Amino acid sequence: MKKNLLLIALISCLTSQAQVFNYSGTLPAPIPDNNANVYFPIVISGAPSALNNSFGLDGVCFSINHPQPSDLKISLTSPDGNTIILSLHNGNGGSNYNSTCLRMSAATGMTGNTAPFVGEFLPDQSLNYLNNGQNPNGTWMFTIIDVFPFFNGSLSNVTLSFGNNPPPDPSALQFVCTTANAAGCSCKDSSFTDCDLLPDLLCSHVVVRDGINETIGHVGFPNAVINVGSGPVEMKPTGNCFCDTVPVSCATVTCPNGSLPKESIVQRIYHKNPNGQMTFYDRPAGFQSFHPSHNHVHVQDFTAFSLRVPTTDPDPLNWPVITNSIKQGYCLINMGSCNSIDSVCMSHGNVINDNMIPNFNLGTVTGCGNQGQGVFVGRYDMYGAGNGQEITAPNICNGNYYLVAIIDPYNNFLEEDETNNVIAVPITLTQQSGAALNATFLYVTNGMQVGFINYTPNVTQTWDFGDGTLGSGVAPAHTYSLPGTYIVTLTVFNGSCATTSAQTVTVGTVSGLESFQSGLFEVNLTPNPSRDRFTLEYQLVNPSEIQITVYNMIGEEVRVFPSSEEISGKHVVELNNLDKGAYMVKIAANDKTIVKRIVKL
Repeated sequence: MKKNLLLIALISCLTSQAQVFNYSGTLPAPIPDNNANVYFPIVISGAPSALNNSFGLDGVCFSINHPQPSDLKISLTSPDGNTIILSLHNGNGGSNYNSTCLRMSAATGMTGNTAPFVGEFLPDQSLNYLNNGQNPNGTWMFTIIDVFPFFNGSLSNVTLSFGNNPPPDPSALQFVCTTANAAGCSCKDSSFTDCDLLPDLLCSHVVVRDGINETIGHVGFPNAVINVGSGPVEMKPTGNCFCDTVPVSCATVTCPNGSLPKESIVQRIYHKNPNGQMTFYDRPAGFQSFHPSHNHVHVQDFTAFSLRVPTTDPDPLNWPVITNSIKQGYCLINMGSCNSIDSVCMSHGNVINDNMIPNFNLGTVTGCGNQGQGVFVGRYDMYGAGNGQEITAPNICNGNYYLVAIIDPYNNFLEEDETNNVIAVPITLTQQSGAALNATFLYVTNGMQVGFINYTPNVTQTWDFGDGTLGSGVAPAHTYSLPGTYIVTLTVFNGSCATTSAQTVTVGTVSGLESFQSGLFEVNLTPNPSRDRFTLEYQLVNPSEIQITVYNMIGEEVRVFPSSEEISGKHVVELNNLDKGAYMVKIAANDKTIVKRIVKL
């Protein structure tokens, strides 16, 4: 009998150690949007004097009414000043935390799952980090920040629970990839243990395709920018601001010409070391600007868009442009993951899911504030039609075109793959001012001369022969000065609207790179891709005047080598000091032009 009484007393003593503490302020408490921290102090008193694996924090429970919880960063700070992230931009487009309890004994986390979150989940960072021997008595701070505008929310309740023998971390969490611990991180090439963890940015073909809308003279479309790399894309401010090229204080509201000042930014690159440590370095990555109208910071020149007509060239950036625009800025924020929308993530035609992406959810900053912004691994940022993602196309006819989008058109960012930044989405315009016109044409070649013809009645024809010369009329003839391949475009106009078509036309006797009729019979660019420099080798059959030009992916010249008359035989040229990105290298001889694509990693 005494033994039973002693056992009951012992159980009663142990049970009495379990304690629950609530936020005692007014509830529900509002959560404003757009980068405003909201603090909810919870006062702990009467608890044992040390938190450890015998007695510690074992649960955080709360309810939040919010239509877009993926906008929220929720954290907890203990009296000794240590902070853990409880939930970072989780929700995947769902709504609300309904009686959500975060415990280390839960079977699953919130990352990649869709709200509402009901029941028990693993926190994004371990509660046991706070069971570090500290005295729990004092003020704990439950903090919420909404980093994206448009949606407000409210906190209904929050409690902290402490008890005996708090559950240890699940073994899986010991190898989760974080910016503080690289032990669970994977390199893009899994055979390496020492690497930069780089982002890989994609435009979503599905999001653009399914959201196009048009009115007369206007095409709007949404876009999702997805990061499927092994590391986050993160931008950090430098505190160096400019009006055009003139340095100014970052407190400057507007420049003398009325434009917004810009601030230089750096891209933070995380590096996995063989010993499991994570380091980072920063590199210049263009500019950002503050938009006071909606209290946002936007990374400038993030995407470019154009309406084009296709040719047989496999590169859409070489297709003739009807009209174009640049999205002036993105605030980089996690809006969802690859599993959120069917086929939203696609690279080189292959669909990517969350479980196919190593280091999923790796990142530290996201949102529209000046503390930094970014998109985590496996996440996407989305903009709807009308948020600067629109093209003005006046006087264009109805008909079939392509909407071409490119991420990072000026190669400001370092990525794993620079060859998957472009998408071409077919679009049929039906709301324009005129019916589709027939702009197709026929041509016949005779040596260096080509005859063209277009029989569309009651229109004016404007021809671009692809060699810098223009023509007009129903059936012009054009003589080219050099053999080669040219993109010929025809625009027909009926007084109300215009339609353009294009074809690739080859003239002369050159049939390919191996033709000995050409002044060039072999061209090699190695290695490709390269992290350092490229070696250009070409072989001349006959003495030729050589011109080498390097273009970026929006057609701007970035390197022009002086033209020179060179003898027959083998020649070698080094291409170096190129920024990270994709380029086109044009090698022109007397009677041949060859274009090669290269990628600098």
